[in-house]
Amino acid sequence: MGPKEEQIFNKYFPKESVAYCLGFWSKYKIQFTISKPRKSVYGNYIYRAGIHSISVNGDLNPEAFLVTYLHEVAHLLVHVDAKKRVLPHGKEWQNHFREVMKPMIFGGIFLKEMAERLWLHLQSPKATSCSDPDLHKLLMKTEEAPEGTMVESLLPQQKFIYDSRTFMVLRKLRTRIECLEIKNSQIYRFNAQTRIRVWDQDLEIAKETAKKRYIHHLPIGSRFKWNQRHFLLHEKRRTRFLCEDLSNGKRYLINQMVSVDELS
Repeated sequence: MGPKEEQIFNKYFPKESVAYCLGFWSKYKIQFTISKPRKSVYGNYIYRAGIHSISVNGDLNPEAFLVTYLHEVAHLLVHVDAKKRVLPHGKEWQNHFREVMKPMIFGGIFLKEMAERLWLHLQSPKATSCSDPDLHKLLMKTEEAPEGTMVESLLPQQKFIYDSRTFMVLRKLRTRIECLEIKNSQIYRFNAQTRIRVWDQDLEIAKETAKKRYIHHLPIGSRFKWNQRHFLLHEKRRTRFLCEDLSNGKRYLINQMVSVDELS
């Protein structure tokens, strides 16, 4: 694997899937092409003169790009294994597509909603994701706004819109971005390359609030001051923390986004 190929794969695929997808490229010496947008197809596979060629449209979001690439890899595997002519999207292709997608679906590459929809789709995969309206909607939701910002570029406490819902960035993990959905206070982990729409008016606020200390920033066992009282942080419970009022020993569940003063 050369640095050029690795750079290309890192640009178009979800980061956690790069090594897996490069494995097929290396093993079968795939001639891989990033295509201009095509309305009729998202990708295709051709075997000619002993060469496996796969092309994928370059305007797809990382998740759609990954699914399309593995769709074509499944065609390649059918060609390698088939002893006779088979249907293009027959049971042979369906079985291969299901198998190459499993590590991605159960490996945390996709958000829960997407993973569930993909797994349902794979029970009887169609020729294209367009044949499954719900899946197609999920995969192509960023196609209409390719200029969207990647969530990994946002500051902590900055808000953004995704799938008509409002979220706020909490912290950056190794390959994911932990975010809070504002409406229901649920925590979600986004692929760092997910494209979103930023609340522009939050930019300056985010720069300031990023300097503050919130309960979720503190390690368990920390002491902090809030509402003129001193507390001891005991444990996390979903989106709240169990805290003890040091003046009277009473315990309270306090929202993780409360701004506090950490005590030494």
